[in-house]
Amino acid sequence: MSERRFPATFLERPNRFVARVRLEDGREVPVHVASSGRMKELLVPGAPVIVTLRDDVPAPAQPARQHRDRKTVGRLLMVRTGSTWVSVDTSLPGKLFHQAVAAGSCAPFAGYTEIRPEYRYGGSRIDFLLTAPDLPPCLVEVKSVTSVLPDADGARVARFPDAPTARGARHLGELAGAVREGYRAAVCFIAQRDDAQAFGPWDEIDPFFGETLRKVAQTGVEIRAFVMHVTPEGAVLGGELPVRLAR
Repeated sequence: MSERRFPATFLERPNRFVARVRLEDGREVPVHVASSGRMKELLVPGAPVIVTLRDDVPAPAQPARQHRDRKTVGRLLMVRTGSTWVSVDTSLPGKLFHQAVAAGSCAPFAGYTEIRPEYRYGGSRIDFLLTAPDLPPCLVEVKSVTSVLPDADGARVARFPDAPTARGARHLGELAGAVREGYRAAVCFIAQRDDAQAFGPWDEIDPFFGETLRKVAQTGVEIRAFVMHVTPEGAVLGGELPVRLAR
């Protein structure tokens, strides 16, 4: 079924994959949260959000009708913090990255003509394998970033992760192993908002991930970051961000 977008107000997050929101007509409904991140600074009661509703769910101002009983009736797409819209759909960065590489508009990966999602390498599934006749095969992990914090110099730095991630550190190790075997490898952190000025690991949340990121950078794994331009109507991949690895 297709889905439609509607403004709503965030109320609570009873578990990590469900949010309760209030629609404009006063109905309170559960929607799916496609992210396991904590996002405590974003998902606060009263925050404006954009949600989708399934076709079998009445839109605001439409008469109620019966629909199949499910735990959720749509998805949480984005939340506004201050004047900035932030996407909270962790599947979106990978989709936008795929589109940009396919269109030749992602400069660091220009020239790659074949894109294989969910590529099995070592003991992990890496998000993408990029190939082209005259280029080395390139493994790419795409990470969704929602948090932005001021750094010591006042710069607004996108931070990852916002919860410990052993899986994320394992993927970095797989990329380092691929470099040793002759692959090109990169991890791309995509800030799902456009108010970030740089990217850096969130060492206070997961120091092991931060140290692993620094180590694999020394082995030749490329550390890249991008912004995303987000509006209630949708999102597009933006330009690259400087990467700050120093503690």
